[in-house]
Amino acid sequence: SVTALLTASVVLYISTSKDRNRNITMAITLSTLDPEKREVIDAAKANDLVASWKEQLQGETTDKIVLRGKSYTSEAAKVIADFLTATENGQPSVASGTKIAYIDDIIASRPEAEALEVLTTISDAFKESRLVEVDLSDNAMGTKGVVACKTILSGPTVIDTLQCLKLCNNGLSKYTMDEVAVLLTEGESSCIAKNLTQVHFFNNMSDDDGCASFKKIIACAENLTDIRFSGTRAKAKGSAFITSGLKDLAESGRLGNVTRLDLADNSFGECYEDLAEALCVCSKLEYLDIHDCCLGDDGIVAVCDALLEAKQSLSFLSISGNEIGEEGYEGTKSVAKLIASINDSIVSFDASENELKSPGIRTIARAFNSGTVKEISFNLCEIGTVGANALIEMVPRVPNLEAIQLDDNGFLENVVDRLTDTFGGKLAEMEGNDDEDDKDDELDPEELEEISADDEADENETTEQADADVDDLANQLSQQALETCPFSARKGLR
Repeated sequence: SVTALLTASVVLYISTSKDRNRNITMAITLSTLDPEKREVIDAAKANDLVASWKEQLQGETTDKIVLRGKSYTSEAAKVIADFLTATENGQPSVASGTKIAYIDDIIASRPEAEALEVLTTISDAFKESRLVEVDLSDNAMGTKGVVACKTILSGPTVIDTLQCLKLCNNGLSKYTMDEVAVLLTEGESSCIAKNLTQVHFFNNMSDDDGCASFKKIIACAENLTDIRFSGTRAKAKGSAFITSGLKDLAESGRLGNVTRLDLADNSFGECYEDLAEALCVCSKLEYLDIHDCCLGDDGIVAVCDALLEAKQSLSFLSISGNEIGEEGYEGTKSVAKLIASINDSIVSFDASENELKSPGIRTIARAFNSGTVKEISFNLCEIGTVGANALIEMVPRVPNLEAIQLDDNGFLENVVDRLTDTFGGKLAEMEGNDDEDDKDDELDPEELEEISADDEADENETTEQADADVDDLANQLSQQALETCPFSARKGLR
């Protein structure tokens, strides 16, 4: 009944659509209501849920089950599993037609024994499903939990079908990551990992050995487009496994289709060369998050050069927390060149928590000439008046900017007023700003002049190179004319 359904806070969402040319009704989605609301689903509520599903499924099929955001008792899990696997009146089970299973965050507050039972029951309910996408995130699983979900991680029906897998915030230790790697790579040429296009591991505690397991998983993948391996407590040794794994994929021609790459919170300071080599082939990349990766100036230069070589069209770029500017301004110059190359695509850019200083900010701000950028962040970048002036001058070149963050810098009170007047509501609050001292006072006047001179020299060098390229092309065309039409050419020279 509707009353029972509301009491259970669960509803059946129907997402039907028709192909008007063929008049085909698409499958419906079974989902919970208000996933952010925390509640326990017991057997009684599960029965109400199943009753509502049965009513809505008359004459329809489903291909997507969403159970996330609720905590299920073992009895409730059995009720749901029985419904999914039932074959009434000779009809195939609901599970047999399911392709997408969102079973993340379903065991919160359950005792370990019951949690494992719930995971096993729900996982086994999909034993006949040819799943394409699975999300098991936000379940405190451990190795026992991974084994409990073996059916949907390595069952015979998903070997050739599973493409998208998310295991985020699961507390996966190095031992658990090893178990995951075994399940996903067993079977060699016919393993689960081979068909993966999306693989997400985030906010686990895999450490260095877990990174080695991640490398084993992606080594088997043939067409990855979306990779996330971030927040996993990887140190230098483990991070090297990540970058070498990506480099191996690039060299084997299996990284070129990647559009989304999230490698945040790793330590690439000693292995950025491998990362750069991998990025060189990522011409389809649209999203890159490498914040807090210890790249330093040398690393960011290598990364930017690689992205320029790849000629990608980034819409999202986060390079915050990478110690850029610590050793000079070469890093900021490279960032500026990259920005200039993606002005037609960039939507969100974050370079916060770097030592960019005003000269570096000016270099980057001058590179912006974008009608697509909506968000820019320069929090905690040691910016003063000169940098503020450059950002104010940037405004006409970013007409669709919606938000800018400049907190935790060193702008004098009158400069803050000018920034506020210029950006209005687009400027985030600046509660951490130090308005007593201008950050530029910490720089030598010569330092500001030097970077200006360097910028001018770079511009002149670029112009001279362009002229040289034109001259070379003219000479080549002239030589070709002499070789193909020697008589006409000699006649023309007389």
